[in-house]
Amino acid sequence: MKIGIVTFHSAHNYGAVLQAWSLQEYLRQQGHQVEIVNLRLPVIDKLYCLVNKTDKKVCKSEWLNRMVNSAYYGVRYVYRHLRPDAGKVEKYRKFEQFINHQLPVTKEFRTYEELCGTQLEYDALIAGSDQIWNAVMMRNISPAYFLHFANEDALRISYAASIGTEEIPAEYKMLFRRYLRNFDFISVREKKAKSEVEELTDIPVELVADPTFLLERKDFDQLLKKPKTSGKYIYVHNVHLSRIDEALNSVVEEMSRRLNLPVIHNWGKKVFSNEAGHFTGGVDEFLGLVSSAEYIITNSFHCTVFAIIYRRNFITIPHYKHPDRMKNLLETLGISEHLIGSDKGIPKDLQQLSIDYRAVEEKKSEMGAHAKEFLKKALAAKKTDDNRTYLETGDSFRCYGCGACKDVCPEQAISMEEDAEGFLYPKVDDKACVQCGKCREACIYHPSAYQNETSDRFPIVYGAYHKDKEVLQRSTAGGVFTAMYRKILEKGGFVAGVCYDEDFRVVYDLASNEEGCRRFCGAKHVYADSSDIKPRVKKLLEEGKDLLFCGTPCQIAGLKSFLQKDYPKLYTAEFICDGGGSPKVFQKYCDYLQKLYKSKLMDMQFCNKFKGAATPFVVTEFESGSVDVEDAAKHNFNNAYLKHRVQRPACYACEFAGVKEGTADLTMGIYQGIAEQHPDFENPQGVSMLKINTEKGREFFEEFKESLILKESTFEAAYAENLKEPIQINVKRAKLMCNIDEKPIEELLCK
Repeated sequence: MKIGIVTFHSAHNYGAVLQAWSLQEYLRQQGHQVEIVNLRLPVIDKLYCLVNKTDKKVCKSEWLNRMVNSAYYGVRYVYRHLRPDAGKVEKYRKFEQFINHQLPVTKEFRTYEELCGTQLEYDALIAGSDQIWNAVMMRNISPAYFLHFANEDALRISYAASIGTEEIPAEYKMLFRRYLRNFDFISVREKKAKSEVEELTDIPVELVADPTFLLERKDFDQLLKKPKTSGKYIYVHNVHLSRIDEALNSVVEEMSRRLNLPVIHNWGKKVFSNEAGHFTGGVDEFLGLVSSAEYIITNSFHCTVFAIIYRRNFITIPHYKHPDRMKNLLETLGISEHLIGSDKGIPKDLQQLSIDYRAVEEKKSEMGAHAKEFLKKALAAKKTDDNRTYLETGDSFRCYGCGACKDVCPEQAISMEEDAEGFLYPKVDDKACVQCGKCREACIYHPSAYQNETSDRFPIVYGAYHKDKEVLQRSTAGGVFTAMYRKILEKGGFVAGVCYDEDFRVVYDLASNEEGCRRFCGAKHVYADSSDIKPRVKKLLEEGKDLLFCGTPCQIAGLKSFLQKDYPKLYTAEFICDGGGSPKVFQKYCDYLQKLYKSKLMDMQFCNKFKGAATPFVVTEFESGSVDVEDAAKHNFNNAYLKHRVQRPACYACEFAGVKEGTADLTMGIYQGIAEQHPDFENPQGVSMLKINTEKGREFFEEFKESLILKESTFEAAYAENLKEPIQINVKRAKLMCNIDEKPIEELLCK
């Protein structure tokens, strides 16, 4: 089996590289082909690099700036070598040598985006161990450490992942919910992490040992280099790069005095009264120093682990913020008395700290056996699709809010209820429910049944814009929708689309004239309420009316699910969707504007092109006659939407994004990148991308195409810059939604 590992393998930290080496070495011993995905995010690497670079602007010339910066950092690098602490340079070199020669790494990736842009094919991917889910330390969480880049058919496993803190911060919990869905198997390293993660997923979460417990002492001996030091010594390892640990120091001084032993430690300057030297060596030398020490005193989890592996006498100082993993480990091994918080906690009789390593080895073996069994089970599993719906799981990422389940219920046992973010979700009345299962059958989660079949003829793609300049001016893109609805109106038909109602809510509605259809023009950026539209549409279709339904791909899938058959006079058109914004956020923002202007809102155009398509404005009209005109890029709500901070959870896991054959007969949207793909067809008032997905769509296109100026294109060209995958969830979205009821909306959107 070919396995890829994603972890903090590049941190110049003995524990980080040894846990990475341990996992890959164990898997290699089991006969697997293993490599470590060489992701080197700057947030990690800059903690250990010799010279942190920040480009300085000294003049307008970019070339001269590069030359000056290159010379400046070259001098700093040489200076670092010549300073008295030049041992750091040697340590850096040794770590890099270990990473590049002892770890089987792929080519280097500096960003998550670089990783996504490369085809890495694995049978299984493992995330962990180490603090890969520590949002505080990382100042965010990276989807890479949740295997979000993996090929679809790869098993995805977390092994001994750590959140590194007592709890997952509230603003990161939605991100965890999103990315934990990627996994087939989840395991963590600490008890607290287990309980925290279990709250955010319905995938079973197991507690397993650090990867170093997968191996035996003899495995590490192959890396070990014996120290040159003669005589007995205490080895002191402070995990903090710069923080002085007073508790650690007090224990060291007391133990050095009582044992009459000198101290070797890993800080670069004198700290203790009885010192034998400073240690800044490589991984092999670290193992040698630990294996030969008479006593080890440390606040490091992994130094504690190797003290146990090499059966040393030791004292562990609890981490000043997060002592849980040390506490859990020592309790499990039955040696919790070795967790000592200060010199006052040292027993008078040091014999009380003697360790029965036979008993410890038995418990350690049990931990290792359990961990090995977890990996064996996970790697032997078959990749399966989880087809459970929101109704079974309560997972908000599985519900598009289309309401098909409610509409098909024969007992009217389902209602759509608003959550804390303002989105509608189905709620089942258990007393009225007869367990017929029709709601689950109607659910569009995993929507392949509602997407168009693959065909050599389709899709057919055009760049398009309306011949009528007035239509083009008021349209979000090229005015294709107007050409469509006018053809339906000529037939005496109806059009379903998204508009503002009299209370300025965004809803789906029906229209049968030009005035009504114009309400559907223009982007709304809000998830539209479709509560009663499907039964109304069905009634008109049963009466034999022509009908054009225009909406998001998920709403069209919901309509198809509800109708359960094709109607020859139904035409569907989906728009390229950037997700549906929170109705609650939008309503709060509207209330703020109405209070500010002391007037009722009448209209809000998110893409007014009075200065051209390249510089859109948000134009808001009030009953009083006041008009607010704001640059679209600076408009608070519009900006939050475009930066994906207000969308429905399912939008961040959307299964409709970028589907080549589409869900509707036709797909339309702004032709992003028209200047690069078809520079001769660029129009200052905008160009639509029009994609024909079905034969019915092609026949309808033949009826309205005379209103358009067209340019043949391809799917690849049209989607070179257009949305072809789900939008990415971000922490600013979580922070906004966590405070939606606590702070003024204008303040939240400004931030």
